Amino acid sequence: MKIAGLLLLALTLSAQVPSNTLSVNWLVREDLFAGLMENDRDRLKKGVATLDSVATYYSEARVLCWRYLAEVTQAVWDYEAKDVTGFNRHYGLALTYLDRIRKVASGNELVLPEIFEGAVLVVLGDRLPEPMRKGSWERAYQAYAKLDQLQGDSVEKMPMHLKGESLSGLAAAAYQTGREAEMKKTLERIVSGMPKTPYASVAKKWMEEPESRTRLKIACISCHEPNRLGNRVELSHVLK
Repeated sequence: MKIAGLLLLALTLSAQVPSNTLSVNWLVREDLFAGLMENDRDRLKKGVATLDSVATYYSEARVLCWRYLAEVTQAVWDYEAKDVTGFNRHYGLALTYLDRIRKVASGNELVLPEIFEGAVLVVLGDRLPEPMRKGSWERAYQAYAKLDQLQGDSVEKMPMHLKGESLSGLAAAAYQTGREAEMKKTLERIVSGMPKTPYASVAKKWMEEPESRTRLKIACISCHEPNRLGNRVELSHVLK
């Protein structure tokens, strides 16, 4: 599976570092996404090591969001390996990070906990222990609903990927939590507001063929090009 997801939304937020310094998102996301989306343990470990090495240069909220993603990913791996102790430790730490993010985030970082919690749970929610899955989907829905509220009318002006992942995540979470009316309303927003996009294509299928909802993924369907970080570093040298 190619690396993808709503987390690209975080790139629209300016980092609290000098203008000629790469955002922490550029430095760690490809490795951490590889862990999240592709179960690549080595890449996740590399991403965490990179995050540890640069953490002091970036805002606490932004760094903790990536730590949250890494901890939930590791918790899922531990659960699937029947390591209950490991699961409890990593998942507990992830929740601690999420609570802290909501306490320290301000300004344009207020959307960060909603972006990360919603996206991570959409990807991994069904891989958590069975008794936790329903609650995880509810939390994903609450995160996307709050994100939609925080973004307001500005979501309509976002680039295709950012708008698509925000609305498709809301639609997916509404579907999983039995909010049929809200799901349909969100699908209509995607079809009418994002014509001729992959999101609109899937949304139309969901509307016309309800049985397709169990086999066609609507969230995390827009992918990054290969070597995105390398291309960004090269461009930064050219622009200096």
